[in-house]
Amino acid sequence: MSVIDFMAAKSVPFEKNKWLSFVTHSEDTSDIICRLFDKWLSKHECDFIAEYLVDHADKDSAAKAVRNYCRLTALLHDIGKITPAFQSKITDNIEGHRELLYQNGLDLDRINDPKSSPHNAAGYAILTEFGFSDETAAIVGFHHGRTFSSADQIGNYPTNYYGRGSKQKREWRTLWNEWIEHSLSICGYSSVEDVPVPDVKLQMLVTALLIMSDWIASNTYYFPLFDTFEKPADRKSRLSYAWKKLDLPLYWEVEPIFDKCRMFEERFGFSPNLVQRELMEIVDNTVSPGIYILEAPMGLGKTEAALAAAELLAGKYKCGGIYFGLPTQATANGIFGRIKQWSEQQCDGEKHTIRLAHGMTELNEEYQSLFNGSANDVYSETDESTERNIFVHEWFEGSKQALLADFVIGTIDQFLLASLKQKHVMLRHLGLAGKVVIIDECHAYDAYMNVYLDRTLSWMGAYKVPVIILSATLPPARRTGLIKAYLNTKKDIQNTTDENAYPVLTWTDSKQAFGKALGYDTPDKKIKVSRLEEAELTAVMRERLSHGGCAAIIVNTVKKAQELARTISDELSEFEVICFHSRFTATDRADIEKTLLKRVGKTSSEIDRDRLIVVGTQVIEQSLDIDFDYMVTELCPMDLLLQRTGRLHRHDTHDRPQELTQPVISILDTDSGGSELIYGKWLLEQTKKYLPDELTIPSCIPSLVSKVYAEPNETSSEWEEHKRKIDDKETKARKYCIDSKKLRKSDITLDELLDDNVGNSQRAEASVRDGEDSIEVLLLTKSNNGCLRFLPWRNGGAEIDMTITPSERESAAIARERIKLPMYFTKRFNETIDMLDVIPDRWRESKLLKGELLLTLNEELESELLERKLRYSKEYGLEEIKENEG
Repeated sequence: MSVIDFMAAKSVPFEKNKWLSFVTHSEDTSDIICRLFDKWLSKHECDFIAEYLVDHADKDSAAKAVRNYCRLTALLHDIGKITPAFQSKITDNIEGHRELLYQNGLDLDRINDPKSSPHNAAGYAILTEFGFSDETAAIVGFHHGRTFSSADQIGNYPTNYYGRGSKQKREWRTLWNEWIEHSLSICGYSSVEDVPVPDVKLQMLVTALLIMSDWIASNTYYFPLFDTFEKPADRKSRLSYAWKKLDLPLYWEVEPIFDKCRMFEERFGFSPNLVQRELMEIVDNTVSPGIYILEAPMGLGKTEAALAAAELLAGKYKCGGIYFGLPTQATANGIFGRIKQWSEQQCDGEKHTIRLAHGMTELNEEYQSLFNGSANDVYSETDESTERNIFVHEWFEGSKQALLADFVIGTIDQFLLASLKQKHVMLRHLGLAGKVVIIDECHAYDAYMNVYLDRTLSWMGAYKVPVIILSATLPPARRTGLIKAYLNTKKDIQNTTDENAYPVLTWTDSKQAFGKALGYDTPDKKIKVSRLEEAELTAVMRERLSHGGCAAIIVNTVKKAQELARTISDELSEFEVICFHSRFTATDRADIEKTLLKRVGKTSSEIDRDRLIVVGTQVIEQSLDIDFDYMVTELCPMDLLLQRTGRLHRHDTHDRPQELTQPVISILDTDSGGSELIYGKWLLEQTKKYLPDELTIPSCIPSLVSKVYAEPNETSSEWEEHKRKIDDKETKARKYCIDSKKLRKSDITLDELLDDNVGNSQRAEASVRDGEDSIEVLLLTKSNNGCLRFLPWRNGGAEIDMTITPSERESAAIARERIKLPMYFTKRFNETIDMLDVIPDRWRESKLLKGELLLTLNEELESELLERKLRYSKEYGLEEIKENEG
């Protein structure tokens, strides 16, 4: 038995008779990485790594070579544990271990500064010392997902590597050499010089696969520790036990599709329209993965078009899943059921994983119904014979593993975070690199978020990941910017498509850009545009809806929505008013959405819609498939205004009152202070300048958007301010962004790319959205005797026991009372946090409630915070009470 067999890798501090040897853990990790490569990793990623890592024309030989390289990194990943620094720390947790090593000639005494040589950094140092390339050594150095010092470790801390006084240099170097020679041999390399050198893209992916393998191999549920004198189990049976426990499904594999229209009908239950057919045809005829930007009218079926195209692309390029990104949690929740239904049709008897990826997935009941805490199939409650092969795997429930599931539906943040200098960012890359990516409502992202979007698109292009981008319309410069980002080029993009073509598809194939106006088999819709003074609003509403029908009033701030909703309720008592914005608790907002879908959704009746007025913010223009007979809106940028018109006369199935058969949108003339703060004065003035008296939807969309966003011939103070704000946002965003320009270089290592730790903080993680890191609280009432209760209309205002840990069900009910505070409080962040209540001690034992803050209301549902009075109601949400209000 070699001395290396006595090296320890794992221990349990309070069970000194339990351990795992370095050799066993290294072999566990290498066995798992091979199994993941064979059974789980998408063929797209396998082929991509092989193409850039090894020089083999034969695919089987190339795959074997890549497998061997991954196996080598796994065997070597913990070589930094074969050091006095590491062994001196762990040996005190293992009974008799220090003495055992001493008997075998290794002295661990007086290792005074072991923390200066963490084992990942030590691994990097040892491998470079023995001639490995910086690129391979960096994979080992980054296997804990964070940056590390690559300075001269051995020279600066010789005691950590060679023992006290460096007297055992020969002994420790012999151990390193023994394990390196052993690892090279079983992976098919005759020497270090034979090991291939990965570029930074491959470093990112192989490191992620190594991290995943190490996490699985370190989980004692899959790979138990041994008693100190117990003989290790047979490797084959140990791996078999772990793999069965882990129960990861095989990679998703799409069979060739020969009849695209038939496939579409089977998936969605109706025949594809012209836009959907042409997108599928173009996708089918491309010869290399690319980006596809589909700009088409609201309600045309872009979601179905994208899913059909994604299935074709997955079959062509062997992708193992999809990621569907949306602007908000509400939009992600809204589409989850549709994507789940589509995903279920992809299984063909196999099991596959699904993941809803955002910060509040615990509160999505449909998603939670798929998660049973294990990797077992979920069966229908109504039909026990029906097996549901789409399920939520608990291993992918961690935020860092979210994108590793097969079918991922989430907020755009999950995609943007792939360009954040953040610990374990490699796992996001591994999750995305094997998928087809779909980004919806791309027009909803501002200049700040676009920096992250462009950087991540550059990585997708580098990984040859097919990307589908959906939007109602985009300014020409933004469309070009997306193409250039994906191709990671500064060169001008030649595209001969008429910039006023609509609907339009722009795509790349073999690094060339193409564009085509798509067929459109729906007649144009004429929408009259009128102007409306705020003082006239109630009179106009009364007149317009005098014979029934429904209307939407969309304003740009929550405060304005609340004020108008109150005014209209007071002055138009014969009408029903629903106020809808982002400052409701999660539960109340969900209730409002359900009400709106019933009252003004696609299947709503004339009675449902009768004399109903919905007053709200931008949330009305997103996600919900709702339809109004008349619309009023505050001025907003042209592309968003046109998006709002998508909720006006959306469906032809409704019988509208005679006065409302012609669609009309009225532009509300209000104090624009809040609007200018959100959108900027220049964009609003440009929109006002070019907004015609009649919109011809959709043919007018591209020309109007182009005019508004075009750079003016003559500058103005408003234009300069607009440009300055964009520049400031982009500069601010770059602070935490990975530099994708370095992708063009061939000799970059991960430590050069991820040379900053700023992404490890919560604030950095929130930085993918500018100003979105607002304070969230749980909203409860506190009775005069100090008891916490639900809001009066929730569970009957039941009291919540503060002396016990809430059950999962009760914890979820409490967590659904989450609400964002107004931005005023975010600007006074620390003061606000100090003023808020903390949850009861026993509640901290709940996973859903740990770390949450409380805003408690009195029995009148009011509270005071930083000298401001707040009130909450089911009708208007959280609002600030003015001094003169009762």
